[in-house]
Amino acid sequence: MKNKKLIVVLGVSIVLVLAGGGYFLLSGKNTAPAPTTSATSQVQDVSEQAIPTLTPSDLGLSLTANSNTTKVTMVLTKTSDVSTIDYELSYTAKGDIPRGIIGQVIVKPGKSVSQEITLGTCSDVCHYDQDVTGINLVLKITKTNGKTYQVEKSLD
Repeated sequence: MKNKKLIVVLGVSIVLVLAGGGYFLLSGKNTAPAPTTSATSQVQDVSEQAIPTLTPSDLGLSLTANSNTTKVTMVLTKTSDVSTIDYELSYTAKGDIPRGIIGQVIVKPGKSVSQEITLGTCSDVCHYDQDVTGINLVLKITKTNGKTYQVEKSLD
């Protein structure tokens, strides 16, 4: 009689544990439905949005390298309605190694901008990249009205 009660109690306990565990597992899978747009289509939507462009002359942009191509100087003279400039300078160094530098310049109203960019790395001592070719500058210009434009200039 004792054994029958023990078997019944154990059987009911096992059923309750299995039912509770099953409910826990199944309720965890009831998540919100997947979005109808895929990640790929979202990336395509963003990449298809055209960013208006400006010409280098619209900003009075000049880009020059020093004599041994260890530094490049970017100058913008027409900045009256520009608030910030984000830049990305890319180039190829010795051994066909792609290199790049990014930065930002905050523009003071009515002031021209001059930014010297080192082609290499500097801490205590500068280590310049050798045999630099294919220098390309891409600017993201944010105007004082909040609109964003892109400008591109290359050095041959």
